[in-house]
Amino acid sequence: MKVIVTKFFEKYLKKNAPALDIQDLVSRIQIESKNFISLKQPFVKIKIKLGNKTYRLLIVFDKQDVIILFVNIFDKKDKVFWENLNWDLHKKYILEWRDKNMECIKKWEYYTVRGKWIIVKK
Repeated sequence: MKVIVTKFFEKYLKKNAPALDIQDLVSRIQIESKNFISLKQPFVKIKIKLGNKTYRLLIVFDKQDVIILFVNIFDKKDKVFWENLNWDLHKKYILEWRDKNMECIKKWEYYTVRGKWIIVKK
């Protein structure tokens, strides 16, 4: 598994989930891979619990090449997104975040992390 981490995502991670780091997220993705919640291909959201806090992690997931792009993370109780991130309600935000991540990639403002992928068969 190859995870792409942009400067844009790191800024939001430090702001919205300072108790988490990239390695935590990679580990949790490996554990939660069976619980990916599809928004609209290729966007997937993942619920991440840390103590008494719950976060929503939004990723772009390329299943074929097993590549993940971290898009954004926020507190589950965030006032803009309330309890849930929904494609129909939040499409504008999701596409804006994706575009900002892509700008970072074009400027080479990213790095990659490799993780061990656990395939879960249903």
